[in-house]
Amino acid sequence: MKFGITTNMTWFGAPIIETAKIAERLGYESLWMGEHIVIPVDIADPYLYGVALPDTYKHMPNPFIWLTAAAAVTSRLNFGMDVCLVPQRNPLILAKEVACLDRISNGRFMFGVGAGWIKEEAAIMGYPFEERWARTVDCVLAMKKLWTQEQASHDGKYVSFPPVYCYPKPVQQPHPPVLMGAGNPNTKAMPAILRRTADIADGWVPSFFSPQEMKQHLSTLKRLCEERGRDFARMQISLIVPGITLGVLSGAVPWMKGMDTTPRNTGELLAQYEEAGVHRILVGFPDLMPETASRTLEQAAKALGIG
Repeated sequence: MKFGITTNMTWFGAPIIETAKIAERLGYESLWMGEHIVIPVDIADPYLYGVALPDTYKHMPNPFIWLTAAAAVTSRLNFGMDVCLVPQRNPLILAKEVACLDRISNGRFMFGVGAGWIKEEAAIMGYPFEERWARTVDCVLAMKKLWTQEQASHDGKYVSFPPVYCYPKPVQQPHPPVLMGAGNPNTKAMPAILRRTADIADGWVPSFFSPQEMKQHLSTLKRLCEERGRDFARMQISLIVPGITLGVLSGAVPWMKGMDTTPRNTGELLAQYEEAGVHRILVGFPDLMPETASRTLEQAAKALGIG
């Protein structure tokens, strides 16, 4: 089992360079960041998982710049996005950003893709909310061509361009793993998420599912992969699990209000996830602050038995 760190890296929080160095020293396998380019001031339904949108979501930095800085001072730590809001970005520029980060990190980048959940955010960024997933799929298909073809072109419903050169190409071949970042116990669209994963992704990064739920969903994903002639065994399966639930952290986290945060037996829970088919646990940390980050990461690493 691999263990990654996932947290909201605010611009004023624990410095990314020091956090990455600590994570690598402690034996974590990867460090993950999400993004919101902007947060609308007025949101009709500002709730995520049944609780109010965390205030610090306003303060997310550009993950490509932050992770590039982290990659430059580490040699083993992998980096992932959970997730990049693909429909909010120009796929031509995004393909180059992903390839450049993969180059600088020497093949240590995993590209988690998502579509966002704030309706007003989509409108501000220039597209109808209802089109977010269709645009995401079209963008991913276009970027795969840009990463793998010398003269790439694409003619999709939302993305279209004539033959172009797009360099550098990624270190990882044929490209960094594209991971579908979507799905949690409150998600109603699980069939569509699993179909998209089987169609275009190299793995899946959902959140908060129990071992029993993951086992059921992965059985469905395996069937969908087989129907498409894809090798399910090559899928990278990661899962975001709050550190409190894992029993490796203590204390309240505001955004988890209303969720079941009863600590489990760490060893037993990890064994159940591994048996279900999960390859990597992304330990959910509270926002890391300069004065507490090192101690918090060390506490969890010790409880996980890594390092």
